[in-house]
Amino acid sequence: MTDTYQRETFSLRELTIGQVLRKQRKRFGDKTFLTELWTGRQWTYAELDDFANRAAQVLRGLGVEKGQHVGLMLGNSAEHLALFLGLGKLGAVSVPVNTAARGDLLRYYMSHGDASLVIVDEALAPRLAEVLPQLELVRGVVVLGADGQPASAESLSQSKPAHDLATLLAAASTEEPQADVKCSDLLMLAFTSGTTGPSKASMLPHAAALTYGTSAAEAQGYRESDVFYICLPLFHNNALLAAFCAALVCGGSVAISQRFSASRFMDEIRRSEATITNFLGAMSNFLWSQPPRPDDTDNRLRLVSMSPMPGFIPEFEKRFGLKAMSNYGLSDFGTVSAFVPGAPVSKLGSIGKARRDFELRVVDDDDFECPTDVVGELVIRSHEPWRATTGYYKMPEATLAAHRNQWFHTGDRARCDADGYFWFVDRKKDCIRRRGENISAYEVEQVMARFDAVANVAVFPVKTPEGDEEVGASVVLREGQTLSEADLVQHCARNMSYFMVPRYVQLLPELPVTVNQKVEKFRLKQAMEASLASVWDRERSGIVLER
Repeated sequence: MTDTYQRETFSLRELTIGQVLRKQRKRFGDKTFLTELWTGRQWTYAELDDFANRAAQVLRGLGVEKGQHVGLMLGNSAEHLALFLGLGKLGAVSVPVNTAARGDLLRYYMSHGDASLVIVDEALAPRLAEVLPQLELVRGVVVLGADGQPASAESLSQSKPAHDLATLLAAASTEEPQADVKCSDLLMLAFTSGTTGPSKASMLPHAAALTYGTSAAEAQGYRESDVFYICLPLFHNNALLAAFCAALVCGGSVAISQRFSASRFMDEIRRSEATITNFLGAMSNFLWSQPPRPDDTDNRLRLVSMSPMPGFIPEFEKRFGLKAMSNYGLSDFGTVSAFVPGAPVSKLGSIGKARRDFELRVVDDDDFECPTDVVGELVIRSHEPWRATTGYYKMPEATLAAHRNQWFHTGDRARCDADGYFWFVDRKKDCIRRRGENISAYEVEQVMARFDAVANVAVFPVKTPEGDEEVGASVVLREGQTLSEADLVQHCARNMSYFMVPRYVQLLPELPVTVNQKVEKFRLKQAMEASLASVWDRERSGIVLER
């Protein structure tokens, strides 16, 4: 295809929001770029650029200049994207916040991110109001009404000056803001999960954020004719950078949904005529567990990125008539590898090979490279400046620790095979240590997920009253299926080492997930440990495993 993205489209120095938008406006000005599926509103490349200019003029009128930080507490909308682009044009810094945040966590995000202005959805304004008096750096609030409409007077009643975004945008000029912005300038702070302490904010310069798009477009062969369906939240790097920015740099189009819905997913895929979409966490399991339909292949999807890639991929590809791909990355650094269409079938399930501009290595605890197929920690680095995060905001010690010996340490365990393909094993913190054996929760999950009756599964370490660590599993069955815990354990015993077989099994109607569809294992672990005496126990049931 002649419309496939070419690397030379943008030089490294051209990777700023302003330069990319200007260049794409000249190339694709009248082409429809953005569609809101729930409202039907649409914007061409030229119209979106004008929208971003108006957003930039509004922000400048509120005192936002280059280098200033602005908190964004927004759901999926065209306004969210226009504000992100407008901040980039000014050289200001976006601080996107998870829309589920509230109380102490919301206060921490805004204060640690040094937000001087906060833009919030009207529906979330009461949450902001609760903590606003304690946010000393915040000098004002902008409220976004539903679907771009004016916000209510009630939501504008804040303890600090508040403004209605719709009113400000309607009066704003589409003149391009004049700002000297380089590819090395900070564009956004991306908060990572705080599993071992307070959430860290990764610093992404313009080039690093846009490399999510250019690197994916090059590795996966994205085309100008592609339509990207986005249902993940735009405050997450996957939706904002790996999907939206990928569509922008390759000259494609975007259809955004408000949120992921397994029952609505394929209908929206058909309506939007999407060709590409990204899955995170349990999304593939949710979709796979939907009852098969005769029209499952009636769609234009050609590529679906899955992370992680489940064991039923060949069947999934056949059922929905598409090809699966996989990309590995972290908000702490960037996306650095790709399993691409056309790779050997035997490598399905791997995270692929390093993308151009990046290098991957598997090392032992002393940072020495591991031999082929030996599991160690995955470390990564960029070959060019500014293509990756520049560290954790206001956390120099954590930055130095993660980047020791000139490699970024991912905290993920992996192996590299003889053909140079990397295979994710598990998170170092997701490794279960049982009686001297290291057990990969991911590997146990993959085996259990292959059981026909299983729709979703999470495996995690469980502390016993004796202080030992055992394998626990929470399982969701497919609709209409019945299965006993003993049957599940017998299936595991036939397909994995005896010491990996779960001792504790719990059948649940659903698993708790984040807005990014990642299973909240810590909640399952806490609940199981709190009621261990009543949880099904392999040993209490008298099942003896063969060694």
